[in-house]
Amino acid sequence: MTQIQLIDIDQLTLLEHNPRSITKSQMEKLKKSISQDPDFLQCRPILVNVERNGEYDGAWIVYAGNQRVRAAKELGWSKVPCIVEFGLSDKVMRKRIIVDNKTMGNWDYDELMNFDTDLLLDAGFLEIELTGPTDTESEPEKKEKKKKEKICPHCLMPL
Repeated sequence: MTQIQLIDIDQLTLLEHNPRSITKSQMEKLKKSISQDPDFLQCRPILVNVERNGEYDGAWIVYAGNQRVRAAKELGWSKVPCIVEFGLSDKVMRKRIIVDNKTMGNWDYDELMNFDTDLLLDAGFLEIELTGPTDTESEPEKKEKKKKEKICPHCLMPL
């Protein structure tokens, strides 16, 4: 059975070649989220592999949750909730890294509109994602633009 353990941040080694990065602004949002609801981190703990006989033998490698560890450290936390596994293969870790970071599925924007806009923005949505792109060209401008575009009569590609 998997158990969540509180592990000293200083004991953890962040993944050296993490394929995921976040901006300074996104880090600030993550820190705000963790500060406002620290219990949520307990529900989505850091995934750690203690390597055995590998390049980092004995190291506690964070393979999912690197950004959460960084945020917790910046917030002054000394421990974070982790699920610790031992001797995972590189192949399993790599797969989990991608699955943990890759968003799957599509948002139902009609349902999202039932949520508070500030909450959605704080969770990382961009305003344009919630409102859709704005089209500032008027119809006459669009027609004029089409007239000016030259198209090759053979391949129908713009010239």
